[in-house]
Amino acid sequence: MQITLYQIVQAVLLGIILFYLIYYVWSVLFDKNYQPKDYQHSVKTGRVSIALRKLEKQYPDKVRFFNFWFQVERLKKEKVPGAFAELGVYKGDSAYLLHLMDSKRTFHLFDTFEGFQSSDLKHETGKAATYTTSNFADTSLEKVKKRLSDPEFIFHQGYFPDTTKGLEGEQYALVSMDADLYNPTKAGLEYFYPRLSPGGVIIVHDYNHEWPGIVKAVDDFAASIPEPVVPVADVDSSVMIFKTRKV
Repeated sequence: MQITLYQIVQAVLLGIILFYLIYYVWSVLFDKNYQPKDYQHSVKTGRVSIALRKLEKQYPDKVRFFNFWFQVERLKKEKVPGAFAELGVYKGDSAYLLHLMDSKRTFHLFDTFEGFQSSDLKHETGKAATYTTSNFADTSLEKVKKRLSDPEFIFHQGYFPDTTKGLEGEQYALVSMDADLYNPTKAGLEYFYPRLSPGGVIIVHDYNHEWPGIVKAVDDFAASIPEPVVPVADVDSSVMIFKTRKV
């Protein structure tokens, strides 16, 4: 049987695709080059739970994962007091991750668990301009409660910041904000920053040109505080705001 040039090229291309597929699977499961030295040491000394190690293997944005981990470890080391909080919970992926990193903190979860409010979508631009009230509505409080069932989780369903009533005196060590829109991001910074413990951190996701509402909310707020906005080299360009410690 005569082998044609087309068949040879096809076989070579298939071989290349197969090689990269095997390499990708191997790198996800076994390669530790993307793991920082401190994390590797913590794994070896048993300070990282099996559940967190498994999640780290599956987590698509390694930089974001390890930034969360380093910040949580820093808060433990420096004994920064306060609860964790998340604004924009969706199905609970990030909250579950952060809870595995520190399961002793009270964790406040703020979300409608029903998608966006139409009033918040009116003046959005960029990617958010394509959103409707049906985006991120494929969740529910009951579903997320089933996943995040530990007693440390406290759920606040409804429109933010209305859902912060009764929490005026709460203190926070870490706040993860992934609200996508200008209004909730602005409201989140205005509520959380004054209640952030010295040494605490707010991490805002999606600070990039595709989300101008988030960029504007952060930049406007940053102009009113002494601390700088610190960029993170993760896939979606998160930024961090640290609360200055009193001298």
